[in-house]
Amino acid sequence: MTLTFIKNIGYGGFGIVDLVEDEHGNRFARKTFSKNQPLDDDLLANVLKRFIKEVRVQGGIDHPNIVPILESNLVDHPPSYLMPVALGSLAEEIQKSRTLNGNFISAISDIVAALEELHEMQIYHRDLKPQNVLRFGATQSGKDSYAVSDFGLISLRESRLSVLTRTGMMKGSDYYTAPEITKDLRQASAQSDIYSLGCILHDMIGTEDRVPCGEIREPGDFAGILLGCTRTKPGDRFKSVRAVLDAILSLEFAPTVIPSAEAATFVDKLSSSDILTQDDWRQMADFLDFHASREDKSAILRGMTSDRIVAVGACSQSATDSIGAHFAEWIETTLFNFESCDALANRLEDFFDQSGFQTKVDCLMAMLEMGISHNRWYVERKFLGLCGPDMDPSLAKRLAIEFRIRDKKVCRQIERWEASIDTQRSLLHPALVAALNDICK
Repeated sequence: MTLTFIKNIGYGGFGIVDLVEDEHGNRFARKTFSKNQPLDDDLLANVLKRFIKEVRVQGGIDHPNIVPILESNLVDHPPSYLMPVALGSLAEEIQKSRTLNGNFISAISDIVAALEELHEMQIYHRDLKPQNVLRFGATQSGKDSYAVSDFGLISLRESRLSVLTRTGMMKGSDYYTAPEITKDLRQASAQSDIYSLGCILHDMIGTEDRVPCGEIREPGDFAGILLGCTRTKPGDRFKSVRAVLDAILSLEFAPTVIPSAEAATFVDKLSSSDILTQDDWRQMADFLDFHASREDKSAILRGMTSDRIVAVGACSQSATDSIGAHFAEWIETTLFNFESCDALANRLEDFFDQSGFQTKVDCLMAMLEMGISHNRWYVERKFLGLCGPDMDPSLAKRLAIEFRIRDKKVCRQIERWEASIDTQRSLLHPALVAALNDICK
């Protein structure tokens, strides 16, 4: 491939990014290794090796919210790689509109999706900031998406002994950097990235200036979330990026009108810090089963956070199955804001993990419908992950029966699912593939 330099579009501590064009007029962003700060020869050699290693790591990740490496040249000196050309960075977008014209939760959801993928592999970014989050053009959902880039400080857990790691952040603190890694990058963890995520959220909705590496303590609806992300001790922060997103959803889903007094009682219990008893959960399940209106159900089910779902699962299996079935029905039959879908899918998965087979099936069908009706790839990929070849064979058989019950409707759903995330039904569990082959002739 012959590439022509167009212009420089950015640079960082160890790289220069140029806009280049091939002989067919296709444009790419090319990042080339460059010594842009004082380094001794030994450290420079180590940084170069790390650059090459991180290119290989990032190049092996296939995720819509992680910027892909399209091609790399790691043999020549200096090494380089090609990425898609972004429309801009989150930093630029925040300068135009702090809340991204009210769509900031969508950007946070995309960042969380990327971090969740990395953290599952015990990979930590360590340099997460708005400049390293890039915006790309509209997807099938009709909305732009954000993807995490610039893995120059990415840390694999097994690479702790490198010279670069021992240097820590060297000179001063970055405005988004967790305090524990300013002196020693070996202290990086999921909570380090959560700290950075909290700082990005603060850029969007914060009301006061913040001190680098400090806790964010300020009033407002997001006060608890900002502090939960940025507490000084990593162990005191949110346990996962998924928990951060769930907390944001809880704010968005705060009820404004409670249709009935009995429903209000359950909503108050769910929003309190009290531990609900087995009787509490059974009473709630009975109310949902026999007495609740649609408005009552919506008000109560909005309060079923991930923590509450885990709690009912540990307390009462029958209540879990009942409430989970109502939750799945609510998800399947309701139109939500696009930005809420990822966190709702996570709550569905929480119920899936806690429930018996019938409710598991209900959760999977709700996940499929929400994914395709909202064109949310994260939800659709989660459905694929739960229904792949490693799925419990007995559960797969039970879901296959549900496919047959729904008949041609499930054919239309699967067709839209395949097109949306460019996948194939052959990747599902064989029992599901066989059922679809019978139904969708």
